[in-house]
Amino acid sequence: MVDEVTIKSSRSAGELKLSDPKPPGSRYPVEYLRVSLKDKDIAASSAKVYIYEPHSLALLFEELTASWKGWEGAKEWSSVEGDFSLSCKSDGLGHVAIEVTLKSGLYEDDWRVKAVVHVDAGILDEIARKVSQFLHVERAS
Repeated sequence: MVDEVTIKSSRSAGELKLSDPKPPGSRYPVEYLRVSLKDKDIAASSAKVYIYEPHSLALLFEELTASWKGWEGAKEWSSVEGDFSLSCKSDGLGHVAIEVTLKSGLYEDDWRVKAVVHVDAGILDEIARKVSQFLHVERAS
C-alpha cells in the first residue's frame, strides 16, 4: 500500500506530494487527498482536494508513460473544483514539465500557487504505478 507519492523535480528543489488519502487504507478508490507543492521559495498545501474520479488522474500518468517519447501540446487534468490542476508538456527529448497549480478556493481573491516539476521520461512508469496504488485504482496497462 502506498500512503503518499512524492514527485521530485530533476531540475530544481521543486516537488509535488500527494498524501492523506480519504478513505485511508481502503480498498475503495480515493476521493479526497492532500496536495503539497514546494519549490525554491514557496510551499503550499491544500488539505482536502476532492478528485471525484481518481481513475482520470491515474490515467493521466498512464498516458504520460505510454507517450514517453514525447507528444504535442499539453496533457491536462483538473480536480472537480479546480483547486488542483496539472498541465504536462514534453520536449520530445525525454523530459516532461508538469505544471502544478494549487488554489485555496473558487474565488478570484483566493490564493493561487503555480510551479513546474520536471521529470525524466524514464521514471514515468514508476510514477504512474505509485499514483495508481495511492489512489487504489487498477492500472490501465
